[in-house]
Amino acid sequence: MIFDMTESATIQSLLAIEALGLTVAAGSKGLDGPVLWAHSCELSDPWMWLGPNELLMTVGLGIPKRAAEQVSFLQCLARAGLAGLAIGEDLLSPPISQKMLEAADALDFPILMIPHRIPFVAVSRTVAAANSSTQTQQILTLNRLYRILVEQSDDASTFLSRLEGVFNVCMAVIDADTGAPILHGSLDIENHDGGDGVRTWSVPSTHPAVLHISEGSAFMLDAFTALHLRHAIAVAVDRVIVARLGRINRGTQIMASVLMGQPIRMVDNTTAVELGMEPSDWLALAMPTCDDDDLQLVLAQAGIAQLSALSDGNMLAVVNADDVKAACGLLLGSAQRIGVSAPFRDLHGIAAACKSAQWALGSIREGQRGIAYHADVELSLLPRSAAEARNIVTRVLGSIHTENDDDSVLLATLRCYLENDRNWSTTSDALGIHRQTLGYRLKRIETETGRSLKSTRDLSELWIACSATAYL
Repeated sequence: MIFDMTESATIQSLLAIEALGLTVAAGSKGLDGPVLWAHSCELSDPWMWLGPNELLMTVGLGIPKRAAEQVSFLQCLARAGLAGLAIGEDLLSPPISQKMLEAADALDFPILMIPHRIPFVAVSRTVAAANSSTQTQQILTLNRLYRILVEQSDDASTFLSRLEGVFNVCMAVIDADTGAPILHGSLDIENHDGGDGVRTWSVPSTHPAVLHISEGSAFMLDAFTALHLRHAIAVAVDRVIVARLGRINRGTQIMASVLMGQPIRMVDNTTAVELGMEPSDWLALAMPTCDDDDLQLVLAQAGIAQLSALSDGNMLAVVNADDVKAACGLLLGSAQRIGVSAPFRDLHGIAAACKSAQWALGSIREGQRGIAYHADVELSLLPRSAAEARNIVTRVLGSIHTENDDDSVLLATLRCYLENDRNWSTTSDALGIHRQTLGYRLKRIETETGRSLKSTRDLSELWIACSATAYL
């Protein structure tokens, strides 16, 4: 038979070429499927390297020996949308089990045999020649892909929707860590039923991302085109991440300026609005963290505007009131404890709001998990304002809360003593001092404060005062 090179290749058309000598071992009902390309692969997971409608050629080195594993191997090939499996008759392949052949028939997935005398390259060249017009169309499609990428250099908002028009598919690109969308397309991955119509690809971007494609009844993307698509999307993802990090850094500068006590006139209030901080109610969040950048990006990936900074081991973030519930839901898994301030409306209130958020955070015991709203902390042992905190510290601790080094040692000793439940041995070990030295310091604390460390009432006041020093 003379092969018509103007037609796309199919398994059936390849079988009709007597010179190739191909024979069908199983899956004869799937012979009409198109073959876009033919690849040789001896890896144990060839479906990771080949795409839809591509023919896998192998001498059998990657085919499992056990029947059950052979069936699983075949199912993975079929699930990836491959056109078929062609095995070289070179005596290198393990015996093909009857279960594998039956699975091929059930899946309508062709298993072909290639004679020893036929080189694999003869099959791949035949497929390439038959699909020459398809490859030309592929090049034109890739040209449109990269033109869109260049045109969207400053705006990624419509990038994915334009690509959907090129490939006639639905897409979504999400953050691999949080599941939040990075590039918006028409595919609603959260409400998708999870059927076989959605394929998942990793995106080779700087920040880990995942591409979901719902191809439906459309032409299936081959591995070559998908490779270019993934790299184009990686560029767009990196642009989005860089832009978001830029907004985070601008917000951090504002927060740092305010928290350092710079005059409000030196801080650009307009910039806060440009960063998405609506001119309405804001709230401050405080949470313990060792890596504020990750938490900041979690909020940014979810589209939550923020002014945030790291302060004394806590991440402080100011968000719009409407975003507080969503922000806490995203952050609680990592932070475990979150304090939330009362609402405020402009930059003048940031410092006080951050203090109240930290006070609310302090009402949650170490090891516990939860969210504490400043307004809801009833019978709080913490002061409600900076003035109240200063008054308590001055009245209770007196001279041991000063800049004097000797007095600061007494304050650190008192705090350690109370935190260790007044256990002398534990406190001495923690401070690295002898018990006699601890006794001397505790005596001086009683003298300086006028309070007895044996009195429950005095101990309560000392504990509250020590807690209040953290917020001055």
